[in-house]
Amino acid sequence: MKKNKGIRISIYIQAVIAIMLIQLVHKIVREIPHVLDMGGIGAIVVPIFAGLLVLGIVLLLFNVKFGLILGLIDGVFMIFQPILVHVILAKPDINGIWWYPIFPWIQALLIIYFCVLAWNKFD
Repeated sequence: MKKNKGIRISIYIQAVIAIMLIQLVHKIVREIPHVLDMGGIGAIVVPIFAGLLVLGIVLLLFNVKFGLILGLIDGVFMIFQPILVHVILAKPDINGIWWYPIFPWIQALLIIYFCVLAWNKFD
């Protein structure tokens, strides 16, 4: 029997792609429409980070290690983004929920964790 010798993506990379995809959908559905309404520099920065996620996912699909660095950059940015927006710029959350930043922080920590794990296991 012949085995498929195509591109094999490790389970570690698959985990990174999955969590980056979840964050990308979050940016498209919630963050980008909100920053476009708010205006300012966020209307430029958030779509750029969404683009970095897309690029990182594509690179990881082709087994390029640099995609992990893009994931780490986005994860670190996501740690500081709610602090910058809600604390420093004093912009309230659109739903008025004070605990909302916990959601992106958990996503950020998962992206960072899985990127570091995949980096250590990268072929």
